[in-house]
Amino acid sequence: MADLLEKARITFTGKMASMSRCEAWRVVREHGGEPAAHVSHRTTMLVVGVEGWHLLPDGEISFKLRRAEELRVAGCPIRIVPELEFLALIGRALPDAAQCRVFPAGEVCRILRIERGTLRCWEQSGLIQSRDGFYDFQDLVSIRAIHDLVHNGVHPEKIARSLHTLAAVLPGLERPLAQLRVIATNPDVLLIDQNGVRFSTSGQLLFDFEDEGRIPGVVLPLSSPACDPADLFERGVSCEEEGMYAEAADAFQAFLQREPHSSQAYFHLGNVMHEMGILWAAEECYITATSIEPRMLVAWSCLAGVQEEQGKTGDAITSYQAALAVCPDYADGHFNLAMCYEKMGLKRDACRHWFAYLKLDPGSASACVARRQLSVQPELH
Repeated sequence: MADLLEKARITFTGKMASMSRCEAWRVVREHGGEPAAHVSHRTTMLVVGVEGWHLLPDGEISFKLRRAEELRVAGCPIRIVPELEFLALIGRALPDAAQCRVFPAGEVCRILRIERGTLRCWEQSGLIQSRDGFYDFQDLVSIRAIHDLVHNGVHPEKIARSLHTLAAVLPGLERPLAQLRVIATNPDVLLIDQNGVRFSTSGQLLFDFEDEGRIPGVVLPLSSPACDPADLFERGVSCEEEGMYAEAADAFQAFLQREPHSSQAYFHLGNVMHEMGILWAAEECYITATSIEPRMLVAWSCLAGVQEEQGKTGDAITSYQAALAVCPDYADGHFNLAMCYEKMGLKRDACRHWFAYLKLDPGSASACVARRQLSVQPELH
C-alpha cells in the first residue's frame, strides 16, 4: 500500500500521535512522495493527526480541512485520511493508549462544575455519548471543550453542525473534541491555550517579549540579550518543522524584537499562526512580510490563501494579482486566481486565468479542473 504514497503530494494537519511532523515528512520522502506545508490544488492527500485541531475556537471546522473539501468539490483529487489510515499505508501502528478510568455523570458534573441538565442536553443533542452512564477521560476532555466553547459564546447547535461537517469530511473520526484546546478569557486578553498565543479582545496580536518562562526546556530566556538572533531564527524554523508552534512563535517574536525588518521572520511567523488556526494573525504577518519585501512571491501567495480561508475573496484576488505581478508564469497563482473569480461570478476573468494555467501546466491533474471549467462556458472563450 505504500506505493500509494509514491509521487503523492502530502500535507499534514494537527498533531500526530505516532511521530513528529519532521519525521512524517521524512517518511513521505522515503516512500517517494513530496511533503507540503499547505493545502493546494496540487495536494493529493491530507493526513489528519489524531491529536489535531479539528475545530477552531469559534466552533468552525479547521481551515485545512475546509480548503481540502473545497478543492475536492471543485474536482481536485485530494484524499483526506486520518492518521491511522496513513500509518496503515506505511506499515506502522499507533502506539497503545493508556487505559483510563471511567467517571459517573455526577462526578463529571462535579469535576467540570456543570449542571446535570446541561450534560443531559449535550448528550441528547449528540455532542457527547456515555457508555451505560459512564464517561472516560477522553469524554471529560470533550465535555470541557464544549463547556469552553459555549462559555465563549458558541451555540451548541453550531458545535453540532461543525462536528457533523467534520464527520462527512473525515469518515471514521471519533470524538474530535477530545483533542481540542479552546480559548480562555479574562477582561484583558484572550489566551489560545492550544499554543499559548495571546491576543487582545480587540483582535491585536500581543508579542509578549517579557514573559521569559513560557517555553519548557529553554535554559536561556529568549528575551535575553545574550541570545544570538541567528540562533533564535534557527530555533524558530526547527520548532516550526517539528510542529512545536508555541515555541516557534516565541523564537520568531524574540528574533523580531532584535531584527524588526526581517520579511523572512514575519513570513515564518505567519506560517506558524496559520498552523495554529489564528488566521487574522497569519494575515497580518504576511502583510508585513510583503510590505518589507514586495517581491516575496511565496508571502503574497500565502497571504492570498489565508484571505480566501477567511472569506475575503476580493482581498485574495488582489494578493494573487500581486503574486502574478512578481512572477507572471506562476501557474498556481493563475489557478487560484481563477478559482477566486469563479466564486465572485466573474466568469470571463476566470477563463483568462484558466487558459493561462493550462498553457503553463497542461499535464497536471489540476489541468482537468481547468478544462472542465472552460467546457461549461464555451461562449466566453
